[in-house]
Amino acid sequence: MKLPKVIRRTRTRPGVSDFLELTERELCRIVLDIHDGPVQDMYAALSQIDALHKRLTGADEEGRPSPEAIAHSLTQISTLIRNALWSIRNFIGAFAPPEFQKRDLVSVLEGLILQHEELTGCRVELSVTPPIPDVATPVKIVLYRILQEALSNAYRHAGTDRQYVHLYPRDGGVGMEVWDEGVGFDVERVLTQVAADRRLRVGLRGMRDRAALVGGTVHIESRPGQGTRITVWVPGHAGHQ
Repeated sequence: MKLPKVIRRTRTRPGVSDFLELTERELCRIVLDIHDGPVQDMYAALSQIDALHKRLTGADEEGRPSPEAIAHSLTQISTLIRNALWSIRNFIGAFAPPEFQKRDLVSVLEGLILQHEELTGCRVELSVTPPIPDVATPVKIVLYRILQEALSNAYRHAGTDRQYVHLYPRDGGVGMEVWDEGVGFDVERVLTQVAADRRLRVGLRGMRDRAALVGGTVHIESRPGQGTRITVWVPGHAGHQ
C-alpha cells in the first residue's frame, strides 16, 4: 500500500516575522541615507572639481579665477568630502556594536554615548538610578538601537547640541528616557503622513516595533518648539523567544 506523501509546512513565528519586517525597513532606510547623504556629497564635490578644472584650463588669463575664488572652491570641496566621510564613519559605527553578551547594559550605553559625542560634537548627559537589573542580551540590543536612533534623530532634526538620557529600574525591567530641548515636531503627522520625511518616520516606528519584539513599549512626546521626550520600558528578559 502506497502511503500518501506528507507535505510539511513551515510557519513563521510572529516574532520572527516582525523582526524580518523591521530589518527590511531599516535596510531601506540605510540605503536612502547613503543615497541622500554621502553619495550626494561626493557628486557635488566632483561637480565642483570639474567646474574648477574647466575654469583653470579652459579660459584665458583674464578669465581665470582669482586665488581667492580657487580657495573658496577648495574649501567647499573639502567640506563636502568631510561630510561624506563623517556619514560613512557613522554607518560603520552603527554596524560595529559592542559585545553585548560580555558587557553590562550601562557600559554598553555609555560606549554608545561616547561614540555619538565624538562623531557629532554634541553633549549627552547620562544619569543612572541604581540598581539597574541584569537583562537578557536581546533586551540590551533593543535599548542600544533605540538610544542610537533617538540620539541620531535629535542630532539631525532637533537643532540642539545637547541631549539627556536617564536609565532606571522599573516594574522588574528597565526604563529609559531620552530627551532634548530642541525644535520639536508633530508626532502624529510624522508617523502617519505619507509625504513626511521617510527616514524620521521609519526611525520612530522602528523604535516602537523593536521594543515590542521583546515585550516593551515606547512612548514619544513632542510638540513644535517644545523639544522631544522618548520614554522606553523593556522587561528584564525578552518577551519573544
